[in-house]
Amino acid sequence: KDLTKTMARRLHWRDLAYFHLYHFPDMSNKGIRAHYDKTEWREDSEGLRAWRWGRTGFPIVDAGMRELRATGWMHQSVRMVVASFLTEYLGEDWRHGLRVFHSELVDADLAINSMMWQNAGRSGIDQWNFLLPPDTSKPARDPTGNYVKKWCPELAKLPVQFVHCPWTASAAALREAGVQLGVTYPKRVVADLRSARELTKKAVLAMR
Repeated sequence: KDLTKTMARRLHWRDLAYFHLYHFPDMSNKGIRAHYDKTEWREDSEGLRAWRWGRTGFPIVDAGMRELRATGWMHQSVRMVVASFLTEYLGEDWRHGLRVFHSELVDADLAINSMMWQNAGRSGIDQWNFLLPPDTSKPARDPTGNYVKKWCPELAKLPVQFVHCPWTASAAALREAGVQLGVTYPKRVVADLRSARELTKKAVLAMR
């Protein structure tokens, strides 16, 4: 019953995406809520590059982006985390994410991909009204840490309580696991998530 319900929900979302694309044929390039296209995005090429190649310093984000590049696929729940990170914390234009996903996904679908990224960037009809912080999104998505350890093997020897936030580990724990932040695994590209999120909020409010 649950599987049937989940499958039906996926089909409903697919058909909704096709409905959107039919009525908004430029939705891969232009916001459905067009005024959001005037948002002042940060356009930080280094942050974008770190995000695309799984080098942000946030393990759940890096694992997702590395999996995407290696396999052409990523679980929906992780897709939402990496999308939220790009738009809400890096403050980058959702179209950057759309283009990367469309070039990497083996099941790339213009309608579904565009709808997801439009919603992540607030210009879609069903704007995301939630945040998925990369440092607290792991319990439901990777409670054992095995997902991160698979795609970020440089963190494989860390105790599970530090796998998703290695910057909180003691120097002794890092040394024991063979992890050197900034050397074997990147330092965080966003040191203060709350401040980064506030910058994005201000940019959106200024646009409005």
